[in-house]
Amino acid sequence: MRKTTAILCVFLLAFGIFLFGCVQPAATTSVTESDAKAFVNDDLKAKYPDAEIREITETTFFEDSYQMKARVTYNYSTKCPVRLNIYYDYPKKGFVASPPEYVTRDCTVCKNVAQVSCILGTPEEAIIASHSIAGSDAVKGYLVAHPDAKPDANFYTEYVDKNNTRYRDVWVVKWLSPTTNFGIFALLSQKSPETLKTWEVARSEIV
Repeated sequence: MRKTTAILCVFLLAFGIFLFGCVQPAATTSVTESDAKAFVNDDLKAKYPDAEIREITETTFFEDSYQMKARVTYNYSTKCPVRLNIYYDYPKKGFVASPPEYVTRDCTVCKNVAQVSCILGTPEEAIIASHSIAGSDAVKGYLVAHPDAKPDANFYTEYVDKNNTRYRDVWVVKWLSPTTNFGIFALLSQKSPETLKTWEVARSEIV
């Protein structure tokens, strides 16, 4: 009888522990957004030490984990920048990042994509497009004459030029060489990309 009672007590105790565990709220992550970003930045620095640009561009908190998108760019200061997107899910997937997604790699844009479906979504794509798509002869000529020119690209949802002509969803790509006193600008449409206009600007007028 005592043996049966002892077994019953052990069973009830085990069942009670099991039941208590089931009704406890799910544990939440102790990792903060700051911790997660620090990890990603350290990982990017370790894996891509020679990149010209390394930065986190998007952060979303989902199911106790931080899903982050990072930008890694090589050769941004040239006419053929290489852009990768790196995706992290931390701490859910720990130290393992998804395989990198190449946005630009061989100095081309909209490869294997019809122009009508093409979208210039990054500065790197705009830089390449500024000297490679239809209507870019002026930029090509500037780069031939001044191969040391460096680019900068900015996106505008609305842009008004000096003639008060209004454009929407465009990229402005600036090229400037340290060996001349003027640069060249290219205005590109973001969707179905084409060169809308190019113009030269004196160095003293370039901000």
